[in-house]
Amino acid sequence: MDRRALAVFDLDGTLVRGDCFLPFVTSYARARRKYRAILALPIHVGLYAARITRDHVAKERVLVSVLRGEPKTRVAEHAAGFCEHWVRPRLFENVVARLREHQKAGDRVVLLSASPEVYVVPIAGMLGINEVVCTRVRSTAGAWDGKLEGNNCKGENKLIALREHLGQETWPGQSFAYGDSKSDLPVLRWASEGLMVKRDGTWEQVSDCRV
Repeated sequence: MDRRALAVFDLDGTLVRGDCFLPFVTSYARARRKYRAILALPIHVGLYAARITRDHVAKERVLVSVLRGEPKTRVAEHAAGFCEHWVRPRLFENVVARLREHQKAGDRVVLLSASPEVYVVPIAGMLGINEVVCTRVRSTAGAWDGKLEGNNCKGENKLIALREHLGQETWPGQSFAYGDSKSDLPVLRWASEGLMVKRDGTWEQVSDCRV
């Protein structure tokens, strides 16, 4: 049985300042001149903000409009550039430093995100994280379809996905979880030490913070 310490990191707002989703899909749509998709983005975002459309539905509609039929190789090339030019300058240095401490100690590190695999996996690679649990996107014959495969990895679904990945309900050793929002609370409260990352990149114990 793996008794190493476990360190679970959220992505958006935790390792990276802000949210990656809209910057990624917008930059890709512009690069591919998908103007209809760009014009539809405010509509999808507005319907979600008004709680008319559920988050997973809005996310799927955006991904379908931007990625359907796009070759994986082309998207991967864009994602690599996105990692270097958009994500890297926005990393929280002290949170990444904490990540490096866990990696140096030989802890088991998992990147756990509601964001789609199309760019989460490359970001994990950039950070040297081998294990990724995130929202999966359907693909066929080397191209992306855009529809979600399985649940949106958010809230309670995030904890369910993590447990499935680990193959157990609880972790036998010490566990740390880092997040930044209410949707991360199920995972933060599951870990033996849950840490809520604030907007300045500092963090505090879940039991001590107000969310």
